[in-house]
Amino acid sequence: MAPRKPRKPQAIDLLGEKISGWITKYGLQSDPYLNDLLRAIDGKRDLHIWAEMDPMDYLPHPDTNVGEAAARLVRLLTVIRNVLVFAPVALTWAAVSAATTGFSQYISDNGADVVNFLDFWQNGYGILAEEWKIGNVARLDFIIVLIVIALTLYVSQAGHKVRALKRASEDAIDRERVALAIEIRTALHDKKKITTVTMNSSL
Repeated sequence: MAPRKPRKPQAIDLLGEKISGWITKYGLQSDPYLNDLLRAIDGKRDLHIWAEMDPMDYLPHPDTNVGEAAARLVRLLTVIRNVLVFAPVALTWAAVSAATTGFSQYISDNGADVVNFLDFWQNGYGILAEEWKIGNVARLDFIIVLIVIALTLYVSQAGHKVRALKRASEDAIDRERVALAIEIRTALHDKKKITTVTMNSSL
């Protein structure tokens, strides 16, 4: 007796596999339309009801997580850049405050032997700490401004790249969604309940 050939999977079975794969790929386990449709396909029941529903109206729009890590980095760097913008102003005014306090002490200690404020701010005369001298503060302000410029350029370029990746991913998902909708309509087309309208349409 010749061995029985394995049954060739029907279009409806292949559709069930395709839907299962789509659910797993995009984490759509909680979507009611896909879950109920999959149960109907597996049980081969009530398919005429699903054949009347337009899948383009009911298929979910999966979210894309492409570029999500890069987007988080861009948001973090944007916050850091926005804070650093004000750092030179805060640092300069802190240095002015320290220099003013030190200058007042210098005047009270030296009496008639008084230098001007900018000279004191630059040299300190043993009273003003090294980090508050005008040259050091100006150098640090310059470094911060350079960092802000570099972060601005990087955030702009990286943000554009992330948006391009997300658009490309969303377009690809939309194409998959349309292709799946076409497969659903094609596979369920002959499952429609026979009525005068469907009979005339088929004829």
